[in-house]
Amino acid sequence: MPDTYTLAVAQPRTAPPERREDNAARAVELVAEAAARGADLVLFPEHSPGPFTEAESYDAAPAMAEAARAHGVNVCWSRMERCPDGLFRLVVHVTDRTGAPAFRYERSHPATVPPKDTGGWVAPGPVLGSFTLDGVPMGIVVCSELWIPEPARVLALRGAEILLSPAGGGFTSLAPNWEMIARVRAVENQCYLALTNNLWDVESGSAMVTGPEHPLAVAGRAELAVAPLDLARLRWLRAQDDQLGAVKPFDAIPGLLRARRPELYAELSEPRDGLFDYHTPPQEISEQR
Repeated sequence: MPDTYTLAVAQPRTAPPERREDNAARAVELVAEAAARGADLVLFPEHSPGPFTEAESYDAAPAMAEAARAHGVNVCWSRMERCPDGLFRLVVHVTDRTGAPAFRYERSHPATVPPKDTGGWVAPGPVLGSFTLDGVPMGIVVCSELWIPEPARVLALRGAEILLSPAGGGFTSLAPNWEMIARVRAVENQCYLALTNNLWDVESGSAMVTGPEHPLAVAGRAELAVAPLDLARLRWLRAQDDQLGAVKPFDAIPGLLRARRPELYAELSEPRDGLFDYHTPPQEISEQR
């Protein structure tokens, strides 16, 4: 298990719908740049390089595999795809340094915005996204999944030291709180978290790499940011207890994952009235009503 790791977050300027397949070529360029800057893994936004919707048919997988192999870097990217059960889901793929598939995550908490705004109803995936790459435990939380505390916490309890959070972008007025949530998830779960998004129009991006004690890199309007991670420091923080005194050897309360009392939290797993229905297509809900 390595003591250091280098993450790159890519937030490409997205091509218009009539040229959406151009996103794959730009992604290849960003993979090359990230590798040249020493990245072990480069994270792309949700739907990037695509396809973005079920109506688009281009295939970015070969380009991502070849870029990863050619530059010896892991690549995390995503697209909308029809799954073996015939339903469409947002799927995040991790391609390893050899260009081989390393992990596949079907987004388990799809967006709660109207289907007409996302290109159609998107089915939920069955499991959370935990995996190990290069000997490092990692997890994936996509877009608004970051705003729900439980997925990130469960992934951290499974051992994830790095959380990858690809988002679609277009945060507009949500951007300050979105960036704050990213920092909070890293602090409360004592992990490193990489957030990235597509750049639309002229907005400033929110791509960042942040840790349990402080942010490490913020992209702003740049399409790429790279940050080295001190995994040994993270493991030390997780193993320590808090302490009194004016001078503390840490900038965030340590040992939080060990300070929990699970016997008090049973309500978190109990069914509740009024929960959002991810599983039933909207047209079926309308028919039932």
